[in-house]
Amino acid sequence: MKIHIIGAGAIGGMAGAYMAMGGEDVTFVDQWAEHATALRERGLEIDGVRGRHHLDVRALSPDELHEPIELAFVAVKSHHTESAGRLIQPLLTPDATVVSLQNGFNAEKLAGIVGGDRVLGTVPDYTAALVAPGRLEFTVEGPIYLGELDGSVRERTRTVERLLSMLTTTQVTPNIVGRIWTKQCYMSWIVMTALLDASFNEVMESMRNRMLGVAVVREAIAVADGAGIVLEEDAYFQSDLLRDRSRAARREQAQRIQVLMDHFARRSAARAEEPYRYVKKGSGMWWDIVYRHRPSETRWITGAIVERGEALGVPTPLNTAMADMIYEVEEGRRALGWSNLDELALLAVRLGEPLSLETEWDAARGAETGIA
Repeated sequence: MKIHIIGAGAIGGMAGAYMAMGGEDVTFVDQWAEHATALRERGLEIDGVRGRHHLDVRALSPDELHEPIELAFVAVKSHHTESAGRLIQPLLTPDATVVSLQNGFNAEKLAGIVGGDRVLGTVPDYTAALVAPGRLEFTVEGPIYLGELDGSVRERTRTVERLLSMLTTTQVTPNIVGRIWTKQCYMSWIVMTALLDASFNEVMESMRNRMLGVAVVREAIAVADGAGIVLEEDAYFQSDLLRDRSRAARREQAQRIQVLMDHFARRSAARAEEPYRYVKKGSGMWWDIVYRHRPSETRWITGAIVERGEALGVPTPLNTAMADMIYEVEEGRRALGWSNLDELALLAVRLGEPLSLETEWDAARGAETGIA
């Protein structure tokens, strides 16, 4: 089977590379001309948590793609999903499969373009970066969740599972829609940390910031609840715990965030025998804003939560304010800095959100009591 990676950057490039190293017939397609040229002329170089790799690959620019497509992994940024779908739609074979290897609600967008029965959804929970034309950096290992949009498990589901397992642990779920929503909610944490030039772990060292992060995620969970979504649970994200404002729950929430911070910190230990200086030090949102100087996916992550909240009548004042701050940063009307978190925290306090571990929560009053 011929495989096409549509968007050969961080996420798609890593998945395609390991499929190619596993002996699969992979073609990389990317709209960044310099990257496609580097892939053709010098091959793909990977560094990071698993050390250095180099492989020769087949690469095309979109205007060179004219061949039939049997299996496409779409890994473009959310803002390019529609153009990627339009690109591949006329080239798909009758039994073609399209996999959305993306964050956001992009599987349903692709389904509207190429046909719902063709599309599988995923949640890629590993991180990487396209640091230069032809060069990727593998930053944090993590699983991929995979599923059919209708909850079934088919032969093609197992085929895609096998291919993605060449890169990392892949888990088939009958609730991929719920898993996608789970990451949408969780990503409010990530967007929050992009309000300044710092890593997730640096931001979350502060207990106030951990509780602020919980508050923005709690608000996103309310939107999922309003949409009737059954969210998925994992070591870092437990929706019932995140809904709970009690002091005991807040302490447990802080510990769960510490587990996530420890997970992110493991990348340094992975190359202890050969120290490696990572280029990407923050989230993908941070990477786009600080390193690539381009708009992030915030409009399609937190922005999408805000839009769906509006449609459902679920208020999202914290996520709305946070997204607006990011847009202002992207447009050059706001500077990155810790003061942005201070501003967001003041709003959270006015909304009655608890930002301390030491006070009790009076559910009837919707406020902290000040009783330690």
